[in-house]
Amino acid sequence: MKKTAPFLIFLIFSLPIAVHAQMFSVDDDESIISDPFAPYLRAGIKMVDFTYTGNPDSPRAGNLNMSGIAAHLSFETGGFTLGASVANKLTGEKEQNYFDLELKFANPFLLIKSPNFIAGIPLQLSSKTMSVKSDNSSNEFTQTSLSAGLGVIAQAHFPQKLGAIVQFIPNYGFSSIPGGFMGGSVFTLNGKARLNFYNLIFNKNLSLGYNYTFNSFNYNYNLENSDIVDGQYDYDFTGHSLTIGISF
Repeated sequence: MKKTAPFLIFLIFSLPIAVHAQMFSVDDDESIISDPFAPYLRAGIKMVDFTYTGNPDSPRAGNLNMSGIAAHLSFETGGFTLGASVANKLTGEKEQNYFDLELKFANPFLLIKSPNFIAGIPLQLSSKTMSVKSDNSSNEFTQTSLSAGLGVIAQAHFPQKLGAIVQFIPNYGFSSIPGGFMGGSVFTLNGKARLNFYNLIFNKNLSLGYNYTFNSFNYNYNLENSDIVDGQYDYDFTGHSLTIGISF
């Protein structure tokens, strides 16, 4: 049973995506060029803001706050996204070091279906590792989270020309520090917009993208643990990503 569980989960999520993809399918050879679900490699920048929200009287209050620009790279195909962002001295940060690695999988349950437009309710599973360190402090923020949520998605497709996608999904889940287990909660808002131009450069699709991310981390403190200061891991994170993608 344990061996078949991952396969069953994959099958449950894959079937609606297959139906989703067939809504815009075309039988001729040009359908490959204008495939609205083609995989994309994306690169761009992420404007990040990391703000302390814990106990203001904590000796470590706000010593990891940062606002800056991170380099962003991601891979997207269907409802699957794997992305990473880095901010350090190479991107203009003088004291802070930021890194995140995120894996997301969204499966849309369609409510509106037409040859050129679909809309529905996507179910999303997300896992994210985030780390923020400062050269001027021994304190650091490192969290790994797992969350799930439901949202809305709308997608328009005009064959051989362009396509547009808008999606917004709130998530809620668990977050832990290294060595911890389900140490706290995380509330997340994920939004994205895509404008895809088909067959624009060397038979490849070009995509302009925007992503909005909000994470609110709230750690459940056990003050008997002397290694953790009250409010140490309570932070809000906001990110705005601008990317350019190319299909392959």
